[in-house]
Amino acid sequence: MSGAAAGFGLTIVPDARAMGGAAADAVAAAIHHAPEAAIAVPTGSTPLPMFEELVGRVRRGELDLSRAHLYCLDEYLGVTADDPNSLTGWLRRAFLEPAGVDPTRIHVVPAADADPAAAAARYEAELAERGGLALAVLGLGPNGHVAYNEPGTDAESRTRIVSLTPESIAQASAYWEGELPIPERAITVGVGTLREARRIVLIVSGAAKADILRRALQEPMSEAVPASWLRLEGERLTVIADEAAASRLD
Repeated sequence: MSGAAAGFGLTIVPDARAMGGAAADAVAAAIHHAPEAAIAVPTGSTPLPMFEELVGRVRRGELDLSRAHLYCLDEYLGVTADDPNSLTGWLRRAFLEPAGVDPTRIHVVPAADADPAAAAARYEAELAERGGLALAVLGLGPNGHVAYNEPGTDAESRTRIVSLTPESIAQASAYWEGELPIPERAITVGVGTLREARRIVLIVSGAAKADILRRALQEPMSEAVPASWLRLEGERLTVIADEAAASRLD
C-alpha cells in the first residue's frame, strides 16, 4: 500500500514549547466536546511541553480532566506500573499525577498479566466497548514507530505483544535505571487501533526527527515507517511539528 502525503493537517510552529501548546489545545478541545472522552497520550521527551501546559491549565482552573479516561499506549512486557522503569509509572509522574487525573480513570496496558496475549486482547476489547479513542496524541520514534509499533508493522495491527528493535532498546536505555536488562518485548496498542481514533495528533520536535518526519509524511506509506500509515486517515490526522523537525519537508 502506498500513497502521497495529502489530506491531513500540518501545523508548523517555532519551537517545542509552541508545539506543546498546540497539542494541549487539541486535548482541551476533545475534553470540551466530551468531558468523558477516551484520550491516549505518549511517553518520552516530546510530549513534556504538552504535559506542562495541560497541568498548568488544570491548576488554573481552565481545564477539567476529572471525567476523562486516559489510556496508556504501551508498556514493557512483564514490567508492572510500580516498577521505576515502567512507562506507565513515568507517565504518572510526568503528567497524570500532577494533573490530578483520577487513578480509576487511568487505563494501564496489562503487561505484567500472567497471560499477556489474552490481556492485550482484553485491553483492545475494553477500548472498543468505550467507543474507541476520541483523541490519540502520538509521538514519532526515531525509526518511525508510533507507540511501540516498530518497522514491519502493518496498517491493521491491533493491541499485541511486540519485539523491540535494537534502536528502540538503545533509546530506552536513556531512561532505564538499575542493572536489570531492558526488556526486549512490549505490549502496544496497534496502528489499526490508533487509526480508528476520531482525531489523531502526531507531535514532533527537534532536528533529529527531521528525516524520519519527511519519510513519514512524504514517502510512500509502508511498513518500514509505521507512522506513515496514519496518513490513511486523511483530515482526521493533524501533524504538529516545530521548525527544526519540519526543516526537511518539501
